[in-house]
Amino acid sequence: MREIRILNLHRSYRLNARLVKRIVSRTLKFCKGSEGMELEFVFLDNKKIKALNKKYKGPDRATDVLSFGINRREFGLPFCGEIIISLDRARENSKLFGTEFNTETVLYIVHGILHLFGYNDLTADQRLRMSARESKILEYLCRKEDLSKVLTRRQKALFTS
Repeated sequence: MREIRILNLHRSYRLNARLVKRIVSRTLKFCKGSEGMELEFVFLDNKKIKALNKKYKGPDRATDVLSFGINRREFGLPFCGEIIISLDRARENSKLFGTEFNTETVLYIVHGILHLFGYNDLTADQRLRMSARESKILEYLCRKEDLSKVLTRRQKALFTS
């Protein structure tokens, strides 16, 4: 059994949680060995991810993705993972790299999942290996889903007097 929870704490963007869950499920299926997982995805801004990065990883700066996993299988419990994604960083990097904002966000979802499956990006070789895997998964996802519908801008409330 797989449980996927989506929390969007970003004020500027609305997330299509149903589509994100399908993307996560397809990515897990592509990775194999993902049965019995509980995953939570938290989408937030640079300010909040900066505080979490400093608290749990050390650097006092915003980052794109933080992944945390707890293997509880030896106790008969499912693997538990939390992936935290900065939508601000996805927006910034989509402009920097000339990618679509939605696609960059999906890349961060995939990137976080790969971290839970043991992929790292600390060295050049690790980055190449991880990037190649991300590309294969994104190619697969693009054939299955319309990634342009992951995020929409929240409408500002109009107040009348």
